[in-house]
Amino acid sequence: MKHSALLFCAFLLGAAMPLNAQVMGNYGEQNQMQYQNIQPSAQFRAVPKSARLQADNILEVSINALSNQRADSYTAIFSVLQLGKTADETNKLLNSRLDGFLASLKNLDIPREAIYVDMVNFLPRYEYDVEKKLFSKKSYTEIPKGFELQKNVHIRYDNPGLLDDIVTAAAQQEIYDIVKVDYFIKDPNKVYRELRAATFAYLNDIEAKYNEIGLQLDSAYLITAENAWVAYPINRYESYQAFSTQRLDENSKSAVVTTADKPVSRFYNAIPANDYDIVLNPEILEPAVQFSYNLIARYTLKPYKPEEKTVVKKEFIWLTPDGQVRPLKVE
Repeated sequence: MKHSALLFCAFLLGAAMPLNAQVMGNYGEQNQMQYQNIQPSAQFRAVPKSARLQADNILEVSINALSNQRADSYTAIFSVLQLGKTADETNKLLNSRLDGFLASLKNLDIPREAIYVDMVNFLPRYEYDVEKKLFSKKSYTEIPKGFELQKNVHIRYDNPGLLDDIVTAAAQQEIYDIVKVDYFIKDPNKVYRELRAATFAYLNDIEAKYNEIGLQLDSAYLITAENAWVAYPINRYESYQAFSTQRLDENSKSAVVTTADKPVSRFYNAIPANDYDIVLNPEILEPAVQFSYNLIARYTLKPYKPEEKTVVKKEFIWLTPDGQVRPLKVE
């Protein structure tokens, strides 16, 4: 029976190893390979950060709070580039594509006031003409070749799933360059108020716990400092290449190796909640706007004074019949 138990445990360990690799993902696998050449002290900490002591009469509390918010609206920016032989031809060709794009957006129930067309540049294009001369070298002269017109289309929408339909409508007009997608929160101050309220409630719980052990923080001198910032999804995308390479054997080292192009993958990498004490809306499915709030509270307590013993000195006096006071020595 003991041998069977050992074999069963070994089977469980062997079965768990591929599962961990799958959960880690290709990006984690790539990062793990990069960390192999780093000293162990520079890798991820095996234990949490240690607490730090201040002066004898100072207590400092730092609280980090994070709030993940789904965007209220989005703005996608598409770049439209048009080439033409003349200025008039270039402008007409681009406007024709834009009219078709705007008509498709109207069918998607996107109102015209939610669309803005931004004029970016209108430039002439040149090419070189070779001029041959007798008894001289060739000379190259720039001559007008055509015109280049570029406009950007800003589209605001509320439903994130609508972007696929917008991209399809753009592709039908040979518009393939999506510059970026901006995320917007209508009332960011409301989010900061929620973070501040949650942080101070957390601080009150800390004060109550310290009061239970006899450390009266409510009577200490208190100063605070706070800071807030926000991270948008456009700044949280990262790229990596998922592939494995093979080593050549001894007989193939002199061979010519032609490498293939490796695809570059991009993904949304949200701010992790490792160093946060409070996380509002912790579960993220779609890219979110992440608000951070930090509060530092420093309590200055009254300096500790050892208890002084009171010495009682006894003195006896004698009040004479004529009203005089005379000390008496009592052994």
